[in-house]
Amino acid sequence: MNRHHHLFHFLHNRELNELYISIAIRTFALSMVNVFVPIYLLKLGYSLASVLIFYAILNAVHALFVIPASMICSKYGFKHSIFFSIPFLLVFYMLLYSLEQYSWSLYFPAIVFGFSNALFWMGYHVDFSKFSDRKNRGEELGVARIISQLFHIIGPAVGGLILTFIGFKALFACVSVLLMASVIPLFFSKDIHEPMNFSLTEIFNGLNLKDRLAFIGYGIESGMGTVIWPIFIFFSILNNYTSLGFVSSLSLFFSLIFIFVISRFSDSYRRLALRIGAVANAVIWTMRSFVKTGFYVFVIDSFYGIAQTTINIPFDALCYDKANKSNIVKFIINREIAIQTGRVFLFLALLSVTDLVAGFVLGGVGASVLYLLF
Repeated sequence: MNRHHHLFHFLHNRELNELYISIAIRTFALSMVNVFVPIYLLKLGYSLASVLIFYAILNAVHALFVIPASMICSKYGFKHSIFFSIPFLLVFYMLLYSLEQYSWSLYFPAIVFGFSNALFWMGYHVDFSKFSDRKNRGEELGVARIISQLFHIIGPAVGGLILTFIGFKALFACVSVLLMASVIPLFFSKDIHEPMNFSLTEIFNGLNLKDRLAFIGYGIESGMGTVIWPIFIFFSILNNYTSLGFVSSLSLFFSLIFIFVISRFSDSYRRLALRIGAVANAVIWTMRSFVKTGFYVFVIDSFYGIAQTTINIPFDALCYDKANKSNIVKFIINREIAIQTGRVFLFLALLSVTDLVAGFVLGGVGASVLYLLF
């Protein structure tokens, strides 16, 4: 009876259902290409230092644009903020594709992507904070993650096959069409506005030190997982787009099968689930420093997918709990700034590190420990 009640609740939460569908399409589109972006840039002849600076600028712009993005959200609505992020994404991919032909500055597309991310994530997090239910938030996050992961699993493998047999032009075209389609479900119901009833000087009082450090750790670890690890395994072990896509999909598959368990568990034991995930994540990042073959890449990434689920569902649930106990917009602004600060710190710090493997232990393990502060 209780399970039927939860299903009834999900099916009748119209705002969340629209968000689920939109995120699924967007996730599929971005998962087809984003894991390959750093590889693409390195293959064009850019140095690793240039690529690290590219990502540092991208995340710095995201952090700087969060406050203007929140003002846009407040004035036009959070669904419109997500909608406004799409043109920036399309321009970003067009600039990337034409880098070799027109010799744009590498950092111009980074700035554009930073704008897009700020608009999207402000809209997404405030929307989910407002419409998700405190009591069932772990399950609702689980539903959102299951839907997005199903498409995310397919995306890297599909993207790798398109790159291998057709090329980046076809991949960028597919991604652009899907991104435009992703915003359609959001406008089946009325948009909402959350007023910014605080001054700019009050914004940075929205987080205590422990929460801020936990978000910085989240930024560092996610940057390691989405940028640095793919670069390392592609050039050191796999040397193949299809294999890299398959590895990414495999990690997401194992993440998916544990969502059902973790989402229910985290509704009762949020912090315990987070702590278990953080410890497991630290162990996995240590083990990654010893990986030498493709087989062990597949094995370790499978366990990484499980650890990420055990972290992300309770972490996001706790985040939305805390946001709803305070000013939602102000809390999310601080969350986004802290996460992007962590990523900027990571990419700039790695400029002085000659061995990426050492970064796995320092960045991955250190960041995992910071989760324990949340």
